[in-house]
Amino acid sequence: MILRSLAILLYCFSLFFIAQLPAETLAKMNSDAQSLSIPYYQQSIILDGQLDEAIWQKAQHFPLNYIIEPFENTKAMVQTDVYIYESGENLYVGFKAQDPHPEQIRAYLRDRDKVWNDDLVGFKLDTLNTHKLAYHFYVNAKGVQIDSIESGITQRYNDNWDAVWQAKTAISAQGFTAEFIIPLSQLNFADDTGIKHWSAEFMRFYPREVSYKISNVIQDRENNCSLCQMQPISGFKAAKQSTNMVFVPSIVMGKNKQKNLSTQENWHSENDVEVGGDFSWNISSDSLLSATINPDFSQIELDNAPLNINSNFSLYLPEKRRFFLENHNYFDSLYNLVYTRNILSPDLGVKYTQRSGNSTFAALASDDESTRLLIPGNLNSTLVNIDEKTINTALRYRYDFSDDSSLGVTNTIRESENYHNYVFSIDGRLRFNESTFLDAQLLSSNTKYPTDFYKKVCFKCDNESSLRVNNNDELTDIAWQVNFSHTKRNWWLSAYHKYKGEDFRADLGFVSKIDNQESQIRSGYVHYPESPIWNKVEFWVGVDKETNINNELISDNAEIQLNLNGVMQSRISTGIGKQTKVGLRFDPNITNITDNSSQFDIDFSFIYGEIRPIANFYISNLLLKSDAVDYANKRKGEKVQLLPIIQWDVNEAVNIRLEHTYEKMKAANEDLYTANLSDVRVNYQFNGVSKIRLSVVYNNVVFNPSNYTFDIDKKSKSLGSQLVYSYRFDALSAFYFGLSSNAIDNDAIKGLTTNQKSVFLKLSHTL
Repeated sequence: MILRSLAILLYCFSLFFIAQLPAETLAKMNSDAQSLSIPYYQQSIILDGQLDEAIWQKAQHFPLNYIIEPFENTKAMVQTDVYIYESGENLYVGFKAQDPHPEQIRAYLRDRDKVWNDDLVGFKLDTLNTHKLAYHFYVNAKGVQIDSIESGITQRYNDNWDAVWQAKTAISAQGFTAEFIIPLSQLNFADDTGIKHWSAEFMRFYPREVSYKISNVIQDRENNCSLCQMQPISGFKAAKQSTNMVFVPSIVMGKNKQKNLSTQENWHSENDVEVGGDFSWNISSDSLLSATINPDFSQIELDNAPLNINSNFSLYLPEKRRFFLENHNYFDSLYNLVYTRNILSPDLGVKYTQRSGNSTFAALASDDESTRLLIPGNLNSTLVNIDEKTINTALRYRYDFSDDSSLGVTNTIRESENYHNYVFSIDGRLRFNESTFLDAQLLSSNTKYPTDFYKKVCFKCDNESSLRVNNNDELTDIAWQVNFSHTKRNWWLSAYHKYKGEDFRADLGFVSKIDNQESQIRSGYVHYPESPIWNKVEFWVGVDKETNINNELISDNAEIQLNLNGVMQSRISTGIGKQTKVGLRFDPNITNITDNSSQFDIDFSFIYGEIRPIANFYISNLLLKSDAVDYANKRKGEKVQLLPIIQWDVNEAVNIRLEHTYEKMKAANEDLYTANLSDVRVNYQFNGVSKIRLSVVYNNVVFNPSNYTFDIDKKSKSLGSQLVYSYRFDALSAFYFGLSSNAIDNDAIKGLTTNQKSVFLKLSHTL
């Protein structure tokens, strides 16, 4: 099996070294377009959003002519003009967004990056001109900023990235205007002499009966690479990246009180003061060195509250610490091999990233006070901790042969006194033409756990290597994956195959499944009707199958789905499917996971809808009705799930968001549990930089103990709340003051009782 897997992967990688297939030129309307020249003037502006300085009349000027979503390059119904020039230190961009009905402009005072549904203007820049990464900068009509990074490799956006830049807007009877000042020191680009060649796209988001996206470039729906279709721009001859150093010290002070309700002990109080900071140094235009001391989450924002009942795999939570977010896209590959939330309590971290020519390099090193491990299986995963300090290291190198092919290697190391995990990976991409690409990755790992590790902490890990009594030997294995994608205007095809050996581990990453191989193929048809109600109709069918490496069934699935996009920014998705699944295996004497007693035939159907009936009110809901596996008792059940979301912009300052999850499961013709999880967030924005937020999360689960094969409480309740005031001096500097509490209720406590209270303060400021 291993030799066959290696042979397949070696064949795929050989494609990168043979003669490249010529890319088709189906519709390269933008890549072949004449480069837009950006003029150079050593003159600044008064940043007020007015565009009334004389310098704007000398700037490069062009309109946004095309509606690219939801329509296909149709003429824009509103006039939008862009003005742009640069001074060698800053990029200046101005927008005049005319509107025949300015009273309908949607714009609210909200936190940074939280206004994606508003009237926006902005642009994205590929300063390396490799189609692998783009910076996004937008502002709503009230001046609230959005910035993010788009990865051409993963095709995902990261709006947790924050840069230091300025923007102002002004609303008038003709619409609104906006001015941007982007310091070029915030961007990575080749710091060579002469004219620089970048690419850009300028956009206006115009949400009305539908959400229109207006651009200066034509989008080819036959081309699945959006970054490849941006407008070439040239200029910036005098631009030099700053080599300045930035230090953002921080202090966190808190007082936490806890009480063990089961033992009726008195309150236990802890005072904590932590001094830390982030440091960054642009050594050159191509390289960045950054470091951190005592980075922390500081309880500034509660994580979203997902329901985790009758679920076997660990939850993925996003990173929020600036040091780990900065240039994290340099580590991107098919597998998430650098999941930095595994690093819980580092004292020190160092990162170096560099882009030189066609090469990209990144290195990360950090310690950790303990070792947090995600122990994977083919049917579940388990989070455990080893009480040992760990050194964590990640190295990544990628070489781009051309716009159409690249090859990369990744190496991660986690090591403590009695434990280690080493991972080595090679990956690559080949674009055959504008519509078709192939991604592949091959990985190997070597892992050594402490003696008797599984006996102590992992007696329910559901894979055979986890059930070994003697684990003094090192675990060595491989994993690989091949992805294929083909996208045309009216249809698409995607397929992948994944293989992960039973002893494969990627402990610095997020790989929750091993001892499995999975194949999936999906194909869909897309229609863009000229209808007053629907503007996009998509229908797709797909099948997938998963087994362990011995080809014993874990699950198979067949599904069809219909998606409709329409007026009032509405979307409807509905689908049905059939599955076969197996239950969990905790008995070490059971080695065949496809024993007929543990196989279950599952039918499911769902319908999802979202709509914005008026400008300031959004509602969505998911209804799922399905057979389900009762993993706790290893039998078949029935599940109903509702997930409504309501968001109400009460006025320009107040926003209320409610997310609720209702889940009810039955088995053996009796109720098993009923769960209700409510997550309420209320924000009051005093202005663009200051706000107060109240968060309340209530979890109420009622069990039927008589329908379980083991003892369980009748109820489990918790109530968490947090009140935080924040003031942001700039993208890096902020002040936070907050209060939080938590209360629990179960059969022993008899009523919601507070067991935790805290107060905290954090101050960070750029030096």
